Amino acid sequence: MAVHFNIKFAAFAVEHVNLDHQDALLILCEDHLKTKWAQRATLLSYDHQQMSIEAVNASGELSRLQIPFVKTLQNAEEFRTVLIEMLKSAKEKLAH
Repeated sequence: MAVHFNIKFAAFAVEHVNLDHQDALLILCEDHLKTKWAQRATLLSYDHQQMSIEAVNASGELSRLQIPFVKTLQNAEEFRTVLIEMLKSAKEKLAH
């Protein structure tokens, strides 16, 4: 059975994260890449399984990352909850 994915909500969430949560994107990039390579990050989109982030380093090199979610989203609105869960986990791993 196909699950409805609210595209308008997803677009709002992407814009909100890019405007207000740059620090969270950088932490997720660092955790995914296992290095502090990214200096800037932009959330491009997300779907049920992953988020697409464009990261830029200090030299201006660009990399597009596909970061999988820790669980499949059942709807677009679950993005916030899963993102917070992933951010907490990344912070714990990076603290060690």
